[in-house]
Amino acid sequence: MDREAKIGLLGELAVELQLAKHGWHPVRLDTAQMASNADLIAIKGKRRVTIQVKTTDFEKQSRSGNWMGFGYSTNYLRDSKSFFNSKNSPLLADIVVAVGYVENACKFVVLPVALAEKLCRRHANYWFGVPARKRETLKLGKRSFTFPIYLCFSANRKTHRGHHEQMKRNLQAFADRWDVLDVPIEKLHKRTLWPLLR
Repeated sequence: MDREAKIGLLGELAVELQLAKHGWHPVRLDTAQMASNADLIAIKGKRRVTIQVKTTDFEKQSRSGNWMGFGYSTNYLRDSKSFFNSKNSPLLADIVVAVGYVENACKFVVLPVALAEKLCRRHANYWFGVPARKRETLKLGKRSFTFPIYLCFSANRKTHRGHHEQMKRNLQAFADRWDVLDVPIEKLHKRTLWPLLR
């Protein structure tokens, strides 16, 4: 197993541990058909919440701050698809848990899927509008539809500071917010209920 796959698995296991600590019973979705939009189901009594886990290897990142990864921009920018719940599957994610993986010291951001979608779209739209420097000519040009979505969690950047600080405020507002799992399911999917912090 390569490091990326290993970190992804460890992130899911770390989320399962947190769910158990908060009184939830985690159920792993291992089959390809079931897991296309979600990785885990959390069960407490008669309540069931479906979770997609996005893990970033914080141990590999710079000491100057951390960024949480949420996949790539391609399907959203090129194909006008959602970042989450875009696949034809019987399950939809209700919650997105971003994990900053550090052995025995993980960071967790527990987001309603509607807010995770808003944040990723905001970042993709912003970054797509920033001209990319072409390696061959060193001139600025139109950015590709494909780039990783890394949202600022704890870094301090001077360039594009306003945008990165907004992403940081929104992620940190949902750090360790396991109470979000108690929000009624239909509310987790309503974008109007989850405004971005400015």
